[in-house]
Amino acid sequence: MKKLLWIPLAAALLVGPLLAQKPDQQAEYRASYEKKLAKEFVSNGKWMLDYDAARAKAKAEGKLLFTYFSRSYAP
Repeated sequence: MKKLLWIPLAAALLVGPLLAQKPDQQAEYRASYEKKLAKEFVSNGKWMLDYDAARAKAKAEGKLLFTYFSRSYAP
């Protein structure tokens, strides 16, 4: 029975640090994302970042979509 009491404690000690992220981490991700979008090769490409708007435009023009999905800035 004593061994079973250690399981929740061990789990809390292992998982706790993973849950304790910096509160401003999302802001750091956003800043890094905006910095990369400002680069010349991205801004000159006329990329659409709104999926729904791109989909509607492609449908109106009878074109296909080239999409790239990433979660680089989302923990």
